[in-house]
Amino acid sequence: MKRIEREKVIRNAYRSTILALTICCFFLGAVLVVHETAREYEVKVLEEKLEAKGVVQNDEGLFSGIQLYLPQEIYVASGVTLELYNSQLSSIGERISSYDVKWTCAVGKNMQRKFSITGTDELIGSYPLIFTVFDGNGAQVVKASTELKIVPSLKEGFSLLTLGDSLSCDTATYERLNELTDGQIIYMGTRGVGGSLTEARRGFSAKDYLTRTGYSEEEPEEEVHPFYDEETRSFDWEYYKETTGFDPDAVEIFLGTNGIDTDPSQNGDSIARIVRRIHEDDPKLPIYLVHTLYPAGQDGIGSWSSKDGYALYGDRYKYEEDRKVFHLMTYVEEILKDEEFLYFVPAGLCHDSANNFNTNTVPVNPHSEETMEVPDNAIHPGRAGYEQIADCLYSVICGTKAGWSE
Repeated sequence: MKRIEREKVIRNAYRSTILALTICCFFLGAVLVVHETAREYEVKVLEEKLEAKGVVQNDEGLFSGIQLYLPQEIYVASGVTLELYNSQLSSIGERISSYDVKWTCAVGKNMQRKFSITGTDELIGSYPLIFTVFDGNGAQVVKASTELKIVPSLKEGFSLLTLGDSLSCDTATYERLNELTDGQIIYMGTRGVGGSLTEARRGFSAKDYLTRTGYSEEEPEEEVHPFYDEETRSFDWEYYKETTGFDPDAVEIFLGTNGIDTDPSQNGDSIARIVRRIHEDDPKLPIYLVHTLYPAGQDGIGSWSSKDGYALYGDRYKYEEDRKVFHLMTYVEEILKDEEFLYFVPAGLCHDSANNFNTNTVPVNPHSEETMEVPDNAIHPGRAGYEQIADCLYSVICGTKAGWSE
């Protein structure tokens, strides 16, 4: 009897041990699940923080502080040579030169600092275009892709109203457009640039066009620009058309340089507000939004001064200025990505900011006979720059006009 009781005690003790071990296993399993869930959540939060800071993840799962931007389509009109500059489609600007990069496409030229393509009738069609960045070990860091579209040249004219700042105040742009279109564009506006009418005002920002702002940079002076309706106290497209008599087939908006900042939201939101205000009255009016230009190199930024010798860009430096342009460009495209009859013109990517600014010959130091070339301006390019802007705008119009002229 005692033996049976002893065996029963042993069996119960064994069962209790097994039960305790089972409970422990379940508990440890639950702890591991909770821990893994918490770890996954932490990783997710970290990735969101990195993404918010502009840090991207490549195909191998490695993080890099490089952002790349390419529009969904790049248009190149037959008869035009368009170029995309490596430093101007990356968030690190000229520092991209410390990486190995390559362009991949069935057409065009993969060059050291750019991709170059000349549109011809024989090449009309679409081609995938890929830009890849590698580190010193040949590992891929990041890449971006787009669709390169070579399109026919323009066959018919249209009327165009340009709303802009001083970058729209050079005759070279309009002369190049006239050359490309055989003079078929009718320009509209209350002001003039050479023989072309515009609504370009030196020093104006997008915010200036939204508020009651006068203009005194040149004749004729204005107490307030013609887009501002005193009764509604706002930018009013319908009011502008009624009071001026202009009703263009398309609008070009070329703003952003004035008011540019490290935070693109205020400037970008003002640009977007102009687009939306126009479309409130003319929902199907095509708008060509031209991205502003990258500035000259540091010598141009540092040397740019007023006629009285005061520094215009005293404490600014190239890397920071490039990032301002990059983030304004990407910000505006993001907030306006769903806007219909809006076409982005990637002039910021297609303008050779390294070589297009006029220069002055100066000594390398005050007492040297050796000289160097220094840009005479940080913002306004020479003739070649304005012609590149015209080539880019013309190409986008050629590629999209069929969508709004039917």
